[in-house]
Amino acid sequence: MTWREVQAQFRHPLFVGMILMLELCIVLIGPYDHLLNFDALQLAIFYAVAFSSVTGALYLALYICHRRGWRAYSLFTVTFGCLAATLCGLIAALVLGAPMPTVRDMALVTGFNLVFCYLGEVIQSTFVIPRVLADLRGRPQKAVLAEFLASEAGTVQHPPAPVASMSVPPPTLASLPPEITALKAARVTLFGLSFVTRSICLIVAEEHYVAVILNDGARHLLRGRIADAVAALPPDLGQRVHRSYWVATAAVAAFRPDKPGAQLVLITGQTLPVARPRLAAVRAWAEAAAGAEKPAGRKTKTQKAPQRVPPVSS
Repeated sequence: MTWREVQAQFRHPLFVGMILMLELCIVLIGPYDHLLNFDALQLAIFYAVAFSSVTGALYLALYICHRRGWRAYSLFTVTFGCLAATLCGLIAALVLGAPMPTVRDMALVTGFNLVFCYLGEVIQSTFVIPRVLADLRGRPQKAVLAEFLASEAGTVQHPPAPVASMSVPPPTLASLPPEITALKAARVTLFGLSFVTRSICLIVAEEHYVAVILNDGARHLLRGRIADAVAALPPDLGQRVHRSYWVATAAVAAFRPDKPGAQLVLITGQTLPVARPRLAAVRAWAEAAAGAEKPAGRKTKTQKAPQRVPPVSS
């Protein structure tokens, strides 16, 4: 799962429904009632604090793993969320007037919380996550479940790729001999995902991700840097026009030297800003690319169209 898929999961109706179902089960079981002796209002406040803290702690654990680049194993994320919720529940109970529990009571409460949290993790991994990913990716649920289980439940990583990524970064095309470069230029691997080289239209940097947009409109969001993606592409395939944009030569329609800032017009009609330090190089490249796509016989600025002579009336 990517980080954006994790964020979308927390807002998905199935995930919210699962959390509410688990909360209802705990309220009906009442494992803490003999320690609290609260009225209905105090009990509602206590459960609200406990349930919101476990969800927030789980999100925080996944975010830490995302920022650090760690694998978000369930043993870490669920245990962290459970212990954080137990601590927050204890503080909330003491603030609401409950007596300080004994060590034995806290051990029993913590054990119950761990068992219940792992039960929720099993339900989430088996039923909720495959359905959520199937909705987000638009793919069959069985295929998504198989990929999710194969990549270890709860792991925040790149989307499953048809070509396995190597532990050592591959060399750039510029560093390879010409005969090998010609063979590799047909396909390129970007962050573990293989593409037909000439099918790439646009690459856009989005925070810690890059969006690879193909000629058919397909969009692939991959975790990585745009500089690494550009280094893996053939130099003659396109050019980086901005710190956030790389454009294929075949996608260029025109160069627009507007006064506020130059813009590059794509064949899709989209306009992209051009960085000022790259302006001269991009302008020459774009004008050459746009001129190469002009059909034969089309007028240019250096050619004059033949003038029509009006017919002479007899």
